[in-house]
Order: sequence, then structure tokens, then C-alpha cells
Amino acid sequence: MAELNETRLYDTGISHGSAVLPAVPAMWSYSSLKEAETCPRRFALARADYPDLWTQRGYPRLPNLPAMKGDVVHGALQIIVTALVTAGCVSPRAADAVTVLRELGGYTAVAQRTLDEQLRRLDGNPRISADRREQVERALSDWLPEAREQIQSYLNRMTLHAYPTPVPAGVPTQLPAKRYPIRGGTHPERELVAAHLRVKGRVDLLSVDADGAEITDTKTGAEAPTHRDQLRLYALLWTDDRESNPDALPVTALVAAYPHRDVVVAVPTEAELAELRAEVTARIGRADAMVAANRPAAVVGEQCGACDVRGLCDAYWEGGASNTVDVVDGGWYDVEGTVLREHGVKSWVLRERRTGSDLLVRTPRPSFTLPVGERVRILGVKRTIDPDEANALIASVTSSSEILSVVSR
Repeated sequence: MAELNETRLYDTGISHGSAVLPAVPAMWSYSSLKEAETCPRRFALARADYPDLWTQRGYPRLPNLPAMKGDVVHGALQIIVTALVTAGCVSPRAADAVTVLRELGGYTAVAQRTLDEQLRRLDGNPRISADRREQVERALSDWLPEAREQIQSYLNRMTLHAYPTPVPAGVPTQLPAKRYPIRGGTHPERELVAAHLRVKGRVDLLSVDADGAEITDTKTGAEAPTHRDQLRLYALLWTDDRESNPDALPVTALVAAYPHRDVVVAVPTEAELAELRAEVTARIGRADAMVAANRPAAVVGEQCGACDVRGLCDAYWEGGASNTVDVVDGGWYDVEGTVLREHGVKSWVLRERRTGSDLLVRTPRPSFTLPVGERVRILGVKRTIDPDEANALIASVTSSSEILSVVSR
């Protein structure tokens, strides 16, 4: 395994794309381990530093509406559940819960605050244009009424456990800065750590009583088998986290909470937990080796279309990106080529790198220009077939498209 302080440089071949690859993680989570196994290069490039691009950690992420919606729901639930259990409410439907919710400003106000926080995280992102940010804000603002319904749906299915010792009025109720033994109550967004395995996880809802702990994972998307695996890992973390669970309380229930129903997952037996420990240990060993490489391997496949760093990955452009001729009318894809000339007020001619074919690229407005003579990668273009020129290769750039300049060698 690479030393944690070892510096590894990676040239992506893109302007402002010189990367300092991340160290092997000291601790893995379910999602980070899954991402490293899916594509080590994606894992590394997403977490690398790009000093020529910006000062923040990782490659700038483009807005992902489903992910942002999920974060808003999770954030709102954390605020509301913390306030309810702090006040001693055992149900969001109880009479005293109405007072708590009124003090918070109501469901919509809480959702709006968490949304505002999500939008602030877009500040300074060099990959997000003003037009794109405006589109994101508008879409999420229009979605807020639905968010309110989702938040209510999740809460109405919860059974809360008040903290054993009531919190006096005026005492701050935010989450503590450090971990501590959990012996009772409902705790949203609680981190569990199995230090000996180098695994951690943030549980959406942990409800503890004298019999043990119920773990709930809130999912805002469609049901998937991986959700069961994630909950089983959380059961292992609770079992092995002696700092959070010093009394070795068992897991009594695992629940995947979806927008309209809860799914109960079987709690692993002691034998199954032992197998899971061995499996996790082996997976982490392999993941350490994969991400420690000076040039982490790229896995090209269907998952590349949703990859946030595909613009930096030469393997994707060699064998994963589609050729224009193979894309159906109205299909979205990525294209790489050299800009030959301006064709009209809102169109340019680009020569595709892999096919050598000339492509007419239409832009949304006259001020949207392409650099003549330079090689570019355009993420998110729309294939257009003109019925009067069926054999012509035409693609349209939108305000959401992204253009990367390839550095000449």
C-alpha cells in the first residue's frame, strides 16, 4: 500500500487538469469502496487535487439533481428528528410535535434552508456556468412541494426514542463534534467506525433502547439490492464499534426506508458477520492496491456515461465514447475532435478524432464560440438528423454542455 503522504502526479492531458492523486484512504465507507471497485481511476480522479483549476479538494462536481434532492431530504430529516427527540417527542404525529415543527418554521421552511445550503456548495465551482446554476435553482425550487411530502412520508413511518436524559431548554441541539457512547434515543446521521477494519459509515437513523439498535437507511431513489448490502455493513459497524456501542448491544432491525414504504432486511447472524468481516478485509486490501497505483486502472463500460470525471479519462475517449454516426436522433453523447472553422453565426465544423469525419456543431447563441485549430472534448451534445440531409453529421451544444481543451503534445 502506498504511504499516506506519498505524492503522485497525474497528467490528464486537459488544460488545467494536472492532478495530485489522493492517498489511500485511512478509512473506507460503503460508497467509496464500491466506487473504487467499479473504477479505480474514477475514484482517484474524483478525489484528486487540481491546483491549476481551483483550491478546493477533488474535481469540481457538476450538479446532480437526484443527488441534491436526496441531500435536501436527508438534511431536513436530520434537523426535524433531532429537534423532536430533543424535545422528548416519541412520534412526529404527537401533539407536542406540532409545537416543535412550528418553532422550526414548518416542513417547507426546513427544506428551503437545507436547499439553500446545497446551492451554496456550488459557489466558486469553475465547471458551472451562470445559466446552468439558474436552471438548477429553478428546478429544485419547483420541486420543494414534493420534498415536503417526502419528508412527511418518512417521518410518519418513524417511531422515535427520546433521549434518556431530557435536554434543558436553551442547550444547543446540534450534533457533537466527537463520537461518544450511544446508550439510548434516536440519533440521526450518526457515524459508526470499525477501526480495526478501516471502515466507517454514517447511519441515517439509529434508534437505541435496552434491547438493542434499529438501523434505518433512508433512500430517496428506486429500490436496489445494494441497499441491503449497505445495511448489512452498518450492522457490522454497530457490532464492532466499541466506542459507540460499548455495551455490545445487538442489532434488532435493519430498515431501508423508501419514499412510500419501508423494507425490512434480515439482521446478519454471528456467522454471517464473521464472513462479512473477512470479505470486507479482502476487498479493502484489493482496493488499496488499485488506488495506490501511479496510474489507476480505468474500467470502461455503461457506467462511464454518468461519470463526473470522464472528460479527463483517456481510456473513455479511446473506447467508451460514441461516434456521432452511431448515435440515434435526439441521443445525448460526448464528442472529441479538432475545431476546423466557424460555419455560421451559431455553428462550427469539428473533425472527429476517431473517425476523421466532419461534424457540424450548432451552438445555442452567437456568443458561444469554439477555439479554431484546437482539439476539444465536448460533454453533453445532442445528435440531430436533418431529414433534408440525412447523411450529414450534426450535433447541438446546449447551455449545459461542457467544453474541455486538450493540451497539445
